[in-house]
Amino acid sequence: MRSAQSNAAAAERAPVGAGPRDLAIDRFRGLAILLMVIANFLMHVRAVPPWLKHAPDVGLTVVDFIAPGFIFAIGLTFPGSVRRRLSRDGGRRMVEHVVGRAMALVGIGTLFSIGEWRFGLGGGGLPWGTLQSIGVAILLALPALFLPVPARIAAALAGLAVYQWALDSFWLAEVVVSANAGLQGSLSWALLLIMSTVFADLRAEKRTGWYLVVAVLMLAAGIAAAAFIPVSKHRMSLSFVLIVASSSALVFQLFDLTRTWFGTRGRLLATWGGNPLALYIAHFFLLAVFLVPPVPWWHVEAPLWLAAVQGAAFVAVLHALASWLRRRNVIISL
Repeated sequence: MRSAQSNAAAAERAPVGAGPRDLAIDRFRGLAILLMVIANFLMHVRAVPPWLKHAPDVGLTVVDFIAPGFIFAIGLTFPGSVRRRLSRDGGRRMVEHVVGRAMALVGIGTLFSIGEWRFGLGGGGLPWGTLQSIGVAILLALPALFLPVPARIAAALAGLAVYQWALDSFWLAEVVVSANAGLQGSLSWALLLIMSTVFADLRAEKRTGWYLVVAVLMLAAGIAAAAFIPVSKHRMSLSFVLIVASSSALVFQLFDLTRTWFGTRGRLLATWGGNPLALYIAHFFLLAVFLVPPVPWWHVEAPLWLAAVQGAAFVAVLHALASWLRRRNVIISL
């Protein structure tokens, strides 16, 4: 825990070429974490329609874009953070920091996954979830940050092709029974993160034209690939990664272009985006209030009106926490 008033800490969190806080990134990240906790709240309510839940395997719903959007937000700040730390502390300490942060995410995520298993809410395979995937993705993506943008794109595409080959050849049976595509799927999450860092660098270099060209071509490639490679978040397939990476890039561009439009009226999303780790961890504890009691009508079998009331209270409590942390200039991070 540290104060956001510290100039050194604020600079450390800032993306390349930006001031202490980048509102476009904060708002985009805030939207991702807000939608993520809402989706996690609704996923066990049977009355919620399928299009507001993750596709069970092959398919694509609006909810399937949320976690990749959060990974994209990580990619927007990852290159700048690593390079600043490298310049300030040297290679060894930079690597130690990144590895320590990644392993902490894996450890925290594993504890929550074990807790989900304990109450029968987890998937099969390893105790694996979003935080573990992010942690491993950070570890695998780190070396790619030192490649130039064209080489990074080529490496990401080649890696996706290799992952898809391995998935089709011998990983599929294990991946489809695992939560969040399991350990094998972390390779694909890492490639998604690498693609995100490409857009971060193009943005930092103010190459907006190339940013849009890469995003549109990537989206077209993903749609074309979907003709013969199933689109599936559950598998983290090649077509899925290309579609969600490019979609995230295009949506973020809207946030970037409108960063000055809302002023303080855009504070809600920025408030959430300023403390994503705290809110993500807090939402697990709050979910227990609805998922742990063995009373089906309370949550799993709740009618839509009751789920809506509960969901509104769920979001309100988390927003109160986010606002409390913002008012005290506190940011909780690794």
